[in-house]
Amino acid sequence: MLWFGGVRFDWMSISILYTPFALAFLFFYRRQYITEVCFGISSALAVIANVIDFEYFKFTFKRTTSDLFTTKGIGADLISLAPQFILDYWYLLIIAGLLIWGTMKLYSKTEQHKLPKLSILPLLAFALPTILFWGIGFRGGLQYKPLSVMQASQYTKAANIPLVVNTAFTLIKTFNKAPLEAKEYYKSEEELNALFDPLKFYQSDSLSKERKENVVLFILESFSKEYIGSLNGKESYTPFLDSLINESLVYENAFANGKKSIEALPAILSSIPSLMNNSYISGNFGSNEIQSIASVLSEYNYQSMFYHGGANGTMGFDAYSRIAGIEEYIGLNEYPDKADHDGNWGIYDEPFLQFIAEDLNNREQPFFATIFTLSSHHPYSIPAKYEGKFPSGSMPILESVAYTDHSLRSFFEKAKGTDWFENTLFIFTADHTAQSMSAEYGSRVGIYSIPLVFYKKNSFNKGRVQRLAQQADIFPSVIDYLNIESPIISFGNSLFDEDAKPFAINFINDTYQLIESDYVLEFDGERPIALYQYHQDPLLKNNLLTEEKEIVLRMENKIKAIIQQYQQALINNQLTP
Repeated sequence: MLWFGGVRFDWMSISILYTPFALAFLFFYRRQYITEVCFGISSALAVIANVIDFEYFKFTFKRTTSDLFTTKGIGADLISLAPQFILDYWYLLIIAGLLIWGTMKLYSKTEQHKLPKLSILPLLAFALPTILFWGIGFRGGLQYKPLSVMQASQYTKAANIPLVVNTAFTLIKTFNKAPLEAKEYYKSEEELNALFDPLKFYQSDSLSKERKENVVLFILESFSKEYIGSLNGKESYTPFLDSLINESLVYENAFANGKKSIEALPAILSSIPSLMNNSYISGNFGSNEIQSIASVLSEYNYQSMFYHGGANGTMGFDAYSRIAGIEEYIGLNEYPDKADHDGNWGIYDEPFLQFIAEDLNNREQPFFATIFTLSSHHPYSIPAKYEGKFPSGSMPILESVAYTDHSLRSFFEKAKGTDWFENTLFIFTADHTAQSMSAEYGSRVGIYSIPLVFYKKNSFNKGRVQRLAQQADIFPSVIDYLNIESPIISFGNSLFDEDAKPFAINFINDTYQLIESDYVLEFDGERPIALYQYHQDPLLKNNLLTEEKEIVLRMENKIKAIIQQYQQALINNQLTP
């Protein structure tokens, strides 16, 4: 599988790198010096890229990406350090030279067979299949999206991804990505960790040690807090979720860490918020080793599943779930009745959730299941039999939200009769918010307001909590709740840790936002640009930057520490303890 996957990634790299040669061969095939030069340049780039990693890999444990040339501390000093690199690794120059010489020597043998001048029809007969082969190679296959680093996980576990991909590929795929420039606000590791330390370790307060409860995590597509009547105090489109909230532990002041589904999975499952212009899934660091709820629970004999009714490969969910250590991805391909397809994204929520309930009945306990709903995604399709049966409100999404809520009700009715239901912790949250109906939910804070609900029948402390919460808190909260004593790297806190100082962080339009206590600080990476008391000023009109200098300084120090820890962890591949 490693070899087969490697060939696929090589095919894409060759298709891209040797395009100048292919075009030269097609249009200047009788001027062989042109094709030879193009072939030589492409070969040199491919060889040099991979030879670099003969040694550099030992430091990063991943294939080199374009951040080598941009990251502070490496790229900035690359030219000045070049003589030392050459002195230390002189043998790499010899290896690269021999490989390039050997490649060109083999190429020169093809020149002994001069091609005749071709007429248009034979030329087209040769060119068209060549272009087709090259075009498919450019995408790495016929899948929904072009091949990415993370998709190497379908051939192996995360630690072996560098054996599947090649360095030319990782450089190409990250070349046009906005680099992550490492900030160094604090020189002292002690000072940095005192302000924010991502290493968490929760000691069990139970004599029975870890609980063996199942965990089912619902990620509800586009479920803004604004749509849930029991949370917004207005009209509701989620009567079932409202009824469940009355029997649950509810964090009323919860926030998403991003605005896209592709940003939600790393935040929720691995406590990695999206604090850069590219999502973690599609960015430069997709081959890093990471933890997740699933990978930690696997050490305690949990099996793990990820359910999503969309086409396999959508938004990189399947690739990320493999990287995160989830054992099974169950999507459109695994669903038995394609007649339930919505005509757009995948399977309608109600039949897919029924399918999940049946599948969970066949699982051994304990298990961890992530269920990502689908129907409340644009274009908000619902089955024809339900048209006009749910409140539609002022926006098209609301009817589909009500349909998904109905689908949750049907799921719970089916699950209640099973032997695993009462031994299961259910968590409900959203991937991100959608359109807002009121100005409050359209503010820079409101656009991240989501539900966060913990439900366990007859045994979970129920009530409404005003404590600040974020998606990145879910991973440490599950580990803490289950009394699991495993160290984790988390950019959130356990919601059950009374000593932790709660916060929420997000990033958009090159601006960071830290929410802490009653305040929200906006930070451009260099200096604070705004401070608001968002509960009293929900529309964020009164900038307190010059009035609350102590609060600004405290929050500025905190956000700088989070940013520095985050960037160091990604760049240095330190997302595991």
